[in-house]
Amino acid sequence: TWSSVSCPAVDCRAFVVANAVGVALHTRYPSVGVVTCNSGYIANGASRNVSCLSSGKWETFTCSPVDCGRSLTVAKGNATFGSSTTFQQTATITCSSGYTANGASQNITCQATATWSSVSCPAVDCRAFVVANAVGVALHTRYPSVGVVTCNSGYIANGASRNVSCLPSGKWETFTCSPVDCGRSLTLAQGNATFGSLTTFQQTATITCSTGYTANGFT
Repeated sequence: TWSSVSCPAVDCRAFVVANAVGVALHTRYPSVGVVTCNSGYIANGASRNVSCLSSGKWETFTCSPVDCGRSLTVAKGNATFGSSTTFQQTATITCSSGYTANGASQNITCQATATWSSVSCPAVDCRAFVVANAVGVALHTRYPSVGVVTCNSGYIANGASRNVSCLPSGKWETFTCSPVDCGRSLTLAQGNATFGSLTTFQQTATITCSTGYTANGFT
């Protein structure tokens, strides 16, 4: 009799697919394994089955990262993309002047859903609307809101407009209410006026009456 001999099937050994989970009950030819791509990856082909080939190697199977693309609309901002727009890659959002503090850039990431992570460019906030020696009213405090100023009694606006704008810098436009000036022209019967360094609202001047006027001629 001839000595015993056998022809066992070749063994494709470990069933490993990059960026995926591969399951195969057997690893010898012509076994078939099933591949499930990891989150953020997609199979290059309709079938999920992978065969152990007669060469002793598993059939080639690729799970490629999803692509978020270069089409992205951001209100009040622009997107700058890198060389790749696939899963876990980033893009940079630059907000327009007046939106987000100091116009800082923000990075967004391509997600497993093949969409970019959310991003927004809110208007900068000028916060409390306070004007010295005045009452300021603003319904909103974010760029490009406009407030209205009314100078207090005894003060006058330095300019024709009473409107004050919230600027892209996040600060309110400069507005000044200056004290009214009574001047140095004062005619007084039977007396003289002596002025100090200022003649504006709430400042004082000294009146010296002529002899015979006011009690004891006091100043």
